[in-house]
Amino acid sequence: MKDRASSTEPENSADQLRRAVRRGELVPYFQPQYDFASGQPVVFEALSRWMHPDRGLVMPDRFIDVAERTGLIAELGRTILEQAGRRVAEWHRRGRRIGLAVNVSPSQLRPEFASTMVEFVRALGLPDRTVTAEITETPALSETCEEVETMQALIDGGVGVSVDDFGAGFTSIEALRRMPFTEVKIDRSLMRNSTPGADALALEAVGVARSRHAIVVAEGIETAQDLDRARAWGCDRGQGFFFSPAVPADEVERLLATV
Repeated sequence: MKDRASSTEPENSADQLRRAVRRGELVPYFQPQYDFASGQPVVFEALSRWMHPDRGLVMPDRFIDVAERTGLIAELGRTILEQAGRRVAEWHRRGRRIGLAVNVSPSQLRPEFASTMVEFVRALGLPDRTVTAEITETPALSETCEEVETMQALIDGGVGVSVDDFGAGFTSIEALRRMPFTEVKIDRSLMRNSTPGADALALEAVGVARSRHAIVVAEGIETAQDLDRARAWGCDRGQGFFFSPAVPADEVERLLATV
């Protein structure tokens, strides 16, 4: 899932970002996904934040594009996965059996990435499907053999695979049918588009997911009406400001203490 954009200019210095990653200034914030059946938060998506020593909290829309262009996205992603994974492992040790979702760039989908991620999750001692890799749809996502094979390798290794931002404009229903996945996330743009066409596309995606026994998550839930619409589509979970923004780890612990 993408964070809402801010009105600030991008941080365009790769050197600044590289130093920030190595100094530990990139940290995960966590946004919950709520299960519609139980009403409980069951998964937390780790979203990167830059704790800049001079500018304070920097949102990812100011640095993710830089990371993609300069090849730093893999190092940034690994940093967030390691921090968030250790947090979730600690919550599991305390009896909080929640899942973790992490964003993965399609450019990271190589065989060595799958093996590294699977080994890390196993080393944490987390059960299968506790961690899900959210892979943003791109025009070539279902067409590149190496990417598809890497997605399948993640699934075979016990890591969930989510097709993120479905409906944003790239992945068709036909392409979705060709991809291996354990989850589909319906993009917020469909939630904002109150037309029969948007409803039909969401319903088709839910149908494909049901044929795979996969989870469907609705993004961008901001109102009670959005929640009703996601339920009508047949989604299993919802994520958005109606439930909670992304919060630091200590606030997750406070949230979990209330449920």
